[in-house]
Amino acid sequence: MRQPLFLVLPAVLALGTPAAAQSGGLQVNVSVPDSVAHVVDRADPERGQFAIVSRDGAGMLVLMDTTIVAQLTDRGLARMQSRETTDTIKGVGERLLARMVLGALQPVFDHGIAYHLRDLGAAEYADGRLQIRRRNGDEVFHDVKVNDTPLMESFSPEDARRFAHKVREARATLPAR
Repeated sequence: MRQPLFLVLPAVLALGTPAAAQSGGLQVNVSVPDSVAHVVDRADPERGQFAIVSRDGAGMLVLMDTTIVAQLTDRGLARMQSRETTDTIKGVGERLLARMVLGALQPVFDHGIAYHLRDLGAAEYADGRLQIRRRNGDEVFHDVKVNDTPLMESFSPEDARRFAHKVREARATLPAR
């Protein structure tokens, strides 16, 4: 059974100043409380069937053959690694500690969170967000936030609708269990 994944970058940035006051930084909150999601290597959008990027360019969803992967974009990873992420933290010690923690977390953020298409029940754009649901009705990636914005609300309506359509198409082509 896979263990729950919980990552919080703002706590690292809060060592000197509130995360909301950080300029140029990147905040990522992820809570995946079920064993259906799993951590995977970052997906190559060029090898996927379809991909969408958040309006701020930091997060993305990639539709692969049998999974949907949520991950940071190259731009999002670069913003996280940039000195700007910690430069506004007052105090040399706090800034150094924040940089060390960010460096240690880099391999974690250089991955994606995947859900198998076979475990999904529905995909649509409604109420201002992309809604991908498991068979039991729970929303997938519902608790994923990038820069305090829910990932599933960060896509343009057109991109979100197209992604939902592609997910439904891909799900329909899977062999029955």
